Amino acid sequence: MLTDLESAINSLIEVFHKYSLEKGNYHAIYADDLKRLLETECPKYMKKKDAETWFKELDINKDGAVNFEEFLILVIKVGVEAHEDIHKE
Repeated sequence: MLTDLESAINSLIEVFHKYSLEKGNYHAIYADDLKRLLETECPKYMKKKDAETWFKELDINKDGAVNFEEFLILVIKVGVEAHEDIHKE
């Protein structure tokens, strides 16, 4: 049986693959797929930054795609904001 954290990690991987496999690549999400991911999975956090801004910020190695490690930066940033929002309520 998985712990809550292990299940959450598996969910993150599943979300990444849901969008990376749009183009058949387990290891990369391209700009148009990242836009769909952001609009579908975290629309609340699209209000402050558009998809193009997110993509430029996340594509650290400038290879034209967001790999899993770069995707985790999005998860951290959105997670920090979500944590702050929980404490505002």
